[in-house]
Amino acid sequence: MRGAASPPGADGDTAGESPEAQPFVLPMLSPEDLAADQPSVDMLRRVRRGLTGLPESD
Repeated sequence: MRGAASPPGADGDTAGESPEAQPFVLPMLSPEDLAADQPSVDMLRRVRRGLTGLPESD
């Protein structure tokens, strides 16, 4: 896109970055946190049943 501003360092130029800048790090998730984000088998079965009940599209 013409005229769009790019973040510092996007084109290999690191002059705009401070020396103490740290990369963004995601916090570690526990196995319980990861499991909480997973859909249950029962939910997947209900979604599958719902999708197979829909009429086929052309």
